[in-house]
Amino acid sequence: MEDQEHYCRSVETFPPEKFLQLGIDKGENILILGEAPAPNGWRKSGKAFYTPDGKLLPTGKNLNKLLSRLNLSVEICGFTELVKCYPGKNRKLLETCGIKCWPIFLKQLKATNYSLIIILGVKTLDIFNKLTNNRSKLGKLSDVVIDGKKYNVLPIYHPSPIAPFNHSRNTTIFNRLRKELLTLIESP
Repeated sequence: MEDQEHYCRSVETFPPEKFLQLGIDKGENILILGEAPAPNGWRKSGKAFYTPDGKLLPTGKNLNKLLSRLNLSVEICGFTELVKCYPGKNRKLLETCGIKCWPIFLKQLKATNYSLIIILGVKTLDIFNKLTNNRSKLGKLSDVVIDGKKYNVLPIYHPSPIAPFNHSRNTTIFNRLRKELLTLIESP
């Protein structure tokens, strides 16, 4: 049985800087929001989208292909997971842990100055919409108020290579919204 890590049991003591990569340079206003820590990703490496031996994971490579259209990369954009817990293969825990981890995410948002949130995947979007009482849709740029602050939100398909059609769908989204996204990046 795969180990599980449940930070949702200790929300009050969870350090908000854990599982939070701050954006730098052009990426300082962009937060990429993932679903939950991967088994061999930054929960072991300490660096988003990288393995412990310093190799960029395939999801990171696919995301970089998209972000390059905006002169960005996973290395300079902010990143965190909506669900801080590592539920192993028990995906039924994602929503429960996401609800319980929400206060951690809010602390992370308050400690940063992100204006654009790129949400990765359907499940992340479902949990996000439930917690924000919103109806954001995949591929649509929208305004969402979270804890009194307005954010531009772009949900995209998860860039994992497990779902090969997602890359072409995301490419279409980024091509269609390129001008709007560049404007948001250049004038936060």
